[in-house]
Amino acid sequence: MDAAGNPIAENVGRCEHRNSCGYEKTPKMYFDENPTERKEFRPTPTPQPKKEEKTNYIPFSLIQQSESTNNTLMDYLRKYFKDEDLNKVTADYHLGSTQKREIIFPQIDKLSMCHTGKVMNYDTDGHRIKGKIDAIDWLHARLMKKQGKQTSDFHLRQCLFGEHLLPKRPKDIVCLTESEKAAIIASIVFPAFIWVSCGGKQGLTPERCKALTGRDVIVYADADATEEWKEKIKKLDYCRNISLSDWAKDEATNSKRDIADLILEQRKHIEKSTTVSDVCHWMDELGMPKERVTFNI
Repeated sequence: MDAAGNPIAENVGRCEHRNSCGYEKTPKMYFDENPTERKEFRPTPTPQPKKEEKTNYIPFSLIQQSESTNNTLMDYLRKYFKDEDLNKVTADYHLGSTQKREIIFPQIDKLSMCHTGKVMNYDTDGHRIKGKIDAIDWLHARLMKKQGKQTSDFHLRQCLFGEHLLPKRPKDIVCLTESEKAAIIASIVFPAFIWVSCGGKQGLTPERCKALTGRDVIVYADADATEEWKEKIKKLDYCRNISLSDWAKDEATNSKRDIADLILEQRKHIEKSTTVSDVCHWMDELGMPKERVTFNI
């Protein structure tokens, strides 16, 4: 056929019953017999397989150098947690700090390769600063700029925040949140689970969550994303078991809170007199399975 999909000629081809009649005329044979036709013929271009871009990584040494609790989010979390807890979660997730005291949430995969780091700043109330330049930035973008290169030249393939913890605890239940902040807060209070984050509502994709293959997973959607994520997790059928927590069932209709907001709200009550009954009720609110749970208060 030519580029338009039309046959070269009616007599070019091979008989389907070749074993019976043996007829065959190849395009070469046809053009040898009809040389003037060769000039008019435009062969169908052979489709080339799409070349997969090689993923770029950030030197792990940069992550190690930046590892610190000296950032605005940790300032806020000190109202609720001890320094030893914040030091541990910083070491576990390799959380970093910039000179401007922004926090760095590195994306480190199962092979301990760092894909990038999300750079964020928080106000005194623990909310992400929005509407300002560099309110959210990326470590790979800053690195490329420092080297005088274009960010687009860095072939980024994001992974889960906390993914590097999965191989270390192969049998533990994995809890997935939207934000990195929620993951680290929950990991302090419920250390029996591995807490990871997909980094945003649109981050819950089969490609990014592939590291959860064969795992038992509980998904903690933000209150305003419950219905959307209920559909999205159906595509994560490579998990051994996956379920959506109903922690937000009592939230207001327009609530945008996440699991971390509920945890910190309950932490305030823990500072007062707390009974075992109070703790059990709280775990019901959070939608936490009670078996194999270690509760850090």
